Amino acid sequence: MTIRTIVQTALLATITAVLAQIAIPLPGGVPFTLQVFGIFLGIFLLGKKAFWGMLTYLLLGAIGLPVFAQAQGGIGIILGPTGGYIAGFVISGLVGGYIVELAKFSLKGKILGLLVSLVIIYFTGTVQLAFTTRSSIREALAVGTLPFIPLDILKGVIAIVLSKYIDRALPRAGVNING
Repeated sequence: MTIRTIVQTALLATITAVLAQIAIPLPGGVPFTLQVFGIFLGIFLLGKKAFWGMLTYLLLGAIGLPVFAQAQGGIGIILGPTGGYIAGFVISGLVGGYIVELAKFSLKGKILGLLVSLVIIYFTGTVQLAFTTRSSIREALAVGTLPFIPLDILKGVIAIVLSKYIDRALPRAGVNING
């Protein structure tokens, strides 16, 4: 792992931790946050290296740092009702990032990466939410997935647009993030 990748990893974990603090509690226990926006930016700008940022984010929270939504941390959050979503962030960083990278960071690749990432996050999150709350998959979908789909797609669209501007601005500033 290069120094560049370590710095990118730290920045992505930090950005995601900050975005997690923009949280609105909702009935059902799954808050609305901007974490997914951070993940999307990571995969759109870094490709599969976003995995390392999301893994760092998860590990920082696991050791108790308050990086998760509403300044929470600890292994109890990862093993609790919303922990599956956090685990999904790590997997989507790898799979979604790989898809974007494989498609050479094209618009089609970013859209596919966004959709696959959401499926991963929703799947892992819904399964763990249902398991930990002893509810049905249908009930977990109703409180932990369905209300978030439109807003998460909007976050993805905004991240695609923003990543385009960042991709243009960084080289002009002498920064090459994928070199």
